[in-house]
Amino acid sequence: MANEDLHKQVSDQCRVVAHLATAIAKVHSDYAALIEAGAMSDLHERIGRRTASLMERLGDVLNGMDAVSDEDDWTHPVFREAQRLFPASEA
Repeated sequence: MANEDLHKQVSDQCRVVAHLATAIAKVHSDYAALIEAGAMSDLHERIGRRTASLMERLGDVLNGMDAVSDEDDWTHPVFREAQRLFPASEA
């Protein structure tokens, strides 16, 4: 692959990652709002397992990129409780 083509491909891949991450953020922000409003109580268990697993995978990605900062400290108790409620073997 020519250097110019590779440059465009990698740039496009970065845009796709940003797009997918934004879509994931939107869906989960909507879920949070619905759950806070009392909706979807029949899906708490399923959403809880799925988000616990997703949190672990995304956390691993961000840790691998050295993209975690002190501003993320508020997430630590949420991670601990998710690990307690939804152990990795279940997520």
